[in-house]
Amino acid sequence: MSTPRHGCRDHHATRRAFLGRATDVVPVPADALDGLAEFERSGGMTRKDLLERGVGLWIGAAALGGLSTRSVLEAASAQAQGAPDATILVSLYLDGGNDGLNTLVPLADPLYPTYRSRLRIAPETTLPLAGHPEFGWHPSLGGLSRLYDQGKVAVLPSVDFADADQSHFNSVAYWRRGIVGPSFETTGWLGRTLDAVGVRDNPLQGISVSWSPDPVLVSRRAATATVFDPNGFDFYIQGVWGGDGFSDAYRRAASGPTSSPALAAARRTYSNAFTVRDQLRPLRVTEQNPLPPVPMEYPDSNLGKGLQNLARMLGAGFGTRVAALSVGGFDTHDDQATDHADLLTDLGDSLVAWQADLGARGLSGRVLTLVWSEFGRRPEDNDSGGTDHGAGGLVMVVGDRANGGIRSEFPGLARLDEDDNLLVTTEFRTVYASLLEQWLGVEAGRVLPRIDAARIPLVR
Repeated sequence: MSTPRHGCRDHHATRRAFLGRATDVVPVPADALDGLAEFERSGGMTRKDLLERGVGLWIGAAALGGLSTRSVLEAASAQAQGAPDATILVSLYLDGGNDGLNTLVPLADPLYPTYRSRLRIAPETTLPLAGHPEFGWHPSLGGLSRLYDQGKVAVLPSVDFADADQSHFNSVAYWRRGIVGPSFETTGWLGRTLDAVGVRDNPLQGISVSWSPDPVLVSRRAATATVFDPNGFDFYIQGVWGGDGFSDAYRRAASGPTSSPALAAARRTYSNAFTVRDQLRPLRVTEQNPLPPVPMEYPDSNLGKGLQNLARMLGAGFGTRVAALSVGGFDTHDDQATDHADLLTDLGDSLVAWQADLGARGLSGRVLTLVWSEFGRRPEDNDSGGTDHGAGGLVMVVGDRANGGIRSEFPGLARLDEDDNLLVTTEFRTVYASLLEQWLGVEAGRVLPRIDAARIPLVR
């Protein structure tokens, strides 16, 4: 067998470069962008102004009129108190295309050793799945295996969209939007979920645990926030010292009503940056307020830190309903054996610490974590000791109320698609629709255009 390598230039094009110190921002809903466009057309600010004064615009617009800090804090409290047992969905994206065939190894498929002549996981090293001797976990997934044995992991092999094109850029856009194919839609499926059930005045109802907004949370109306570390959420302008001084000045600037509803939407949106900082202030780690202990140590990795930070924010009771994280490195074209093992160790150990932390906070019955990647890898490994872009990725739903077990069909390796990739047995939008209705209490058609009636029992 000989398979051409599938390049990854489009993957690099989707990555954002961050130079210098990152500035925390709040994703801007579509109607607020419309407001800024109207402001520009009216002559209030030119495109040159926007480019030259970009940083100042973020800070200055955040201080313009709209909701007060007190009103936003009250909104967050009210949202949490109004639904103290509201469910929370966390999206965890494995960036690059995780190799599902070496994550959940198809031990009973006689063609697996043939296709994976270089990267085959030895059957005796895999971790068993109770009731499913035809599969074994990658030996690095001890943490995830323990959660599975406790009935807390629903496993869905071969999930994707029809006629997968193996492009990072297209695939991840479809998964994030919840819409397959060309579309003018700019919002993410979780952003539209908040448009349906969220509010405009509580940014922490939807949290991108990152240094940049996650496209899956882009909304039209609902406020969302971007926070990796609540201890470091603040404002910074290069060459300006004493942040509180200019922040206070900007808070007071240009207050008062406006006759333009669109500009009012923009002001309300940007003001969220200050209110998020104020909401997170009690979580800052100081000598007097040290980081609280956890029942199980998280890995010292971006994923471990991100999940630990998110657990602290969820525990603070901000009325959060959805959150999103990403972890990179899964585009394993070369030297996969070591790299993939390290990635899966981090994934499994982070998830088991996350579940223990949520349990200690009394939150584990309210949180489900959706683990996904833009596609799987090709069945046949390549001569660089890696795997190339494929189809039919592995999706997992993790949590105390996940309907544990194998929840979708594995098609086997005897019959592949026209590109010699796994056949897709489950459409990813079916997974979304099932979680929307069974977990978040949202009718799927409000979020996913033209969704069919297929559903999978993912919640118990």
